[in-house]
Amino acid sequence: MYTHEEKENSRTRQVFNRLNLLLLLVFLVFAAIIFRLSYVQIIDCEEYEQKATAKSDKKVPIPALRGNIYDKNGNLIVHSRGSFTAVFQEKDYMDKDYYISLVTKLEKILSGTTKEDLLKKMDVGYEYKNGKVEKTARMTLKFLEKDLKYDLSQKEIAYLAEHRNELDGVSVVTKPIREYDKKQVAVQAIGYVRPFNVADNQGIEYYRKNKDIYLPNQMVGYEGIERSYEEDLRGENGYRMYQVAADQTILQQIKEVPPKRGSNLYLTIDQRVQLETRDFIKNFLPKLRATGRNAYYAKNAYAVAMEVKTGKIVAMVSYPEYDPNIWTSGPDKETYEQNKYSFTNGTIRSAPHDVRPKTGKDAEMENYKHPASVVPAGSVVKPATVLMGLSEGIAPFYWPDPGAYRYGGAGDVVRNDNGHNYGMLTPQTAIQKSSNTYMANIGKLLSQKYKKNSVSVYQKYYHAFGLGVKTGVDLPGESAGGEDFLVMNERYGPLAAMVQASFGQQGRYTTMQLAQYAATLANKGTRMRPQLVDRITDNNGKVIKSFKSEVLSQLHEPDSYWRIVHEGMGMVTQQGGTAAGVFAGFPYRVAAKTGTSQQDIYVPDSLDFEKGVNWHKYKEINNGVFISFAPLENPKLAVAVVVPEGGYGGPSAGRIARAIYDAYDKYVGLGPTDKPYDPATAVPDEGQTAKKAKQ
Repeated sequence: MYTHEEKENSRTRQVFNRLNLLLLLVFLVFAAIIFRLSYVQIIDCEEYEQKATAKSDKKVPIPALRGNIYDKNGNLIVHSRGSFTAVFQEKDYMDKDYYISLVTKLEKILSGTTKEDLLKKMDVGYEYKNGKVEKTARMTLKFLEKDLKYDLSQKEIAYLAEHRNELDGVSVVTKPIREYDKKQVAVQAIGYVRPFNVADNQGIEYYRKNKDIYLPNQMVGYEGIERSYEEDLRGENGYRMYQVAADQTILQQIKEVPPKRGSNLYLTIDQRVQLETRDFIKNFLPKLRATGRNAYYAKNAYAVAMEVKTGKIVAMVSYPEYDPNIWTSGPDKETYEQNKYSFTNGTIRSAPHDVRPKTGKDAEMENYKHPASVVPAGSVVKPATVLMGLSEGIAPFYWPDPGAYRYGGAGDVVRNDNGHNYGMLTPQTAIQKSSNTYMANIGKLLSQKYKKNSVSVYQKYYHAFGLGVKTGVDLPGESAGGEDFLVMNERYGPLAAMVQASFGQQGRYTTMQLAQYAATLANKGTRMRPQLVDRITDNNGKVIKSFKSEVLSQLHEPDSYWRIVHEGMGMVTQQGGTAAGVFAGFPYRVAAKTGTSQQDIYVPDSLDFEKGVNWHKYKEINNGVFISFAPLENPKLAVAVVVPEGGYGGPSAGRIARAIYDAYDKYVGLGPTDKPYDPATAVPDEGQTAKKAKQ
């Protein structure tokens, strides 16, 4: 029989035994877990890592299509569309042999391509020249994706997908393609697009601030209206979210946010007037070079037609033009060289003389021998000078022309063209005959009246007309022109500056400035902002933004002064005026002013500017300039034309202005109401335009 103490000892032993057993079991369980974890971590690490990463989410951007651009009547000028595109992306291991091998294969795969063309498009620092591969400069950054061919066929897409391991660096992507009308409608005004990376690397501030909303190779506005209205045209990118396996196989689509297409622009430009003007210039310039006086090198022309009351730009030609579709894939070096003299919009800033077919150093030196598009205005400023003289009480109502006007020292003489003496002049006949001496007298009297403040007074009037200030046109890179009389004032004083500026030899203005000036004359001092976009719509055609005419400034002068200026300009196109022959037979009275600006051309003795060069006078040339508005009694359209090295303004720039009025009257009408739009006249017949140019 157990005692109580023995029973307690037995119970204690049982508890300890059970606890030991439990501890053993816990130890064994944890040992098994640790062993298994160690096995998974060390032995099966790779297998489970692959399983863990076998699924991931991938966001694939969907670029937005840019909005379309139409002319004022709804004729499509620019549009975007999707395209299956073969692209090339360079990798570090690739070398010359790989590039040659790749283009040799692709030439057989991508129909219509050649290995020479493909190697150029790849832009890897090599080109085929005379059948041999030679080193050449790159046109773009190495890491950028290069487009090889658009609009791939299903057969080409399938082949590239099946053989992607053999064609490393080449892939197929969907890209929005920007297409411009083959008729080349106002190409410099509309501009073009380039990849975002190009715009960003050029330091365009807008793109630097908005990096997050663009894809690296997304096409963005780089020039012209494409740049000015980038926010409206660009749209909003979308994306698709996919679940993908480790081998990048798509398992399923998780989410899709569709892109929003950009808005559409309707311009103020009338395609019919624009194209007929361009075609006239194209056919007229060779004739001018062959028969015009002092016009042997007239290869460029710049014209702007602006509606007087609204500021709407109907036509805007910077000639020569080019096909902006070359920017779609980025022009190769040869294409760029062939077209570079046409890229700049010479109606709003300085554009170079077209020196083709010369290239390289020969072209560079030749370019110095010719004026750019912003030339001295010449006699077209005389209506502004007369208005200023009337306002200041220094323009005589009757003045005997001395033929040679002396204003300073013995050598300070101003003469009329060919030394003419026009007899007794009024302000009107001074404009009609284009008297330099009459204007010089106003300049002299202004300097005597205001002395050192003369320049400021002169600028007040000219700036009110838009001369010497930016016009406010909605295009990037507009020039304010050049006021050379400021330098003359510093060197020689206000007398010389005001006399020389009075008849147009000391101010260089853009064609757009001259068009605004002509419209301001027609509006009796009301200066309108030039307008290129009429309205913006969504893709359902709903107007989301419209543009109203905007008055920039007003020059308040008595109506009698404006009447005198208008009468004088009207006499320019009548018998005895400098443009009488140009407008013979025209059904409306045209107010105009011709200009033949003289310009000295200086050239360097070499192109080695780092070592210093000497400049010498090469020649003196005459530029043709013309401003006008019509009808005289109720102005509707203002036109300005500049033909560098065109000789006399009437037979050169004036002829182009007449063609613009003819086209505008035919399609729109110079009467008080516009003609109904006729779709049959949307595309003018180039043959008819060429025929008219020969008349």
